[in-house]
Amino acid sequence: MIHRFIFSLVFGAFLWLSPIGLTGAQAASALEIQTLDGTVHKFRVTVAKSPAEQAQGLMHVSHMAPRTGMLFPMQPPRRAQFWMRNTLIPLDMIFILPGGRIEQVVTRRDTKSDISSRSFGKVSAVLELNAGEAKALNIGIGDLVKMNGVSF
Repeated sequence: MIHRFIFSLVFGAFLWLSPIGLTGAQAASALEIQTLDGTVHKFRVTVAKSPAEQAQGLMHVSHMAPRTGMLFPMQPPRRAQFWMRNTLIPLDMIFILPGGRIEQVVTRRDTKSDISSRSFGKVSAVLELNAGEAKALNIGIGDLVKMNGVSF
């Protein structure tokens, strides 16, 4: 029984530190979203830094813990286009403007789809969370995204 408990603690810590089962250089980092009413929501996100990491994204990931996600920085800012090809879990795509304000939130439940979701204008990042999480936390247009080490 104690072995099972210890395993659960270690496994739980692993999930917290690697929220979507990614390994290697992709460590989880703290990200905050402050809603227009002043509420601050904290997330653990993996930053897809390289072109290869961004191309892979969350494809083939079968589960993502609550309040975790993946951030796709875009420097210089540009129009973003994301699809759900080989993506097994429904996602919220949060398009972030230069300065950190949210431009739009798109919920995609059509997993494995080649249909694209596009930003309205140039964005500095896209954040992917579990589908419905943004709505449940009242996260929307105009909210502010902050993360140490990332310039929006």
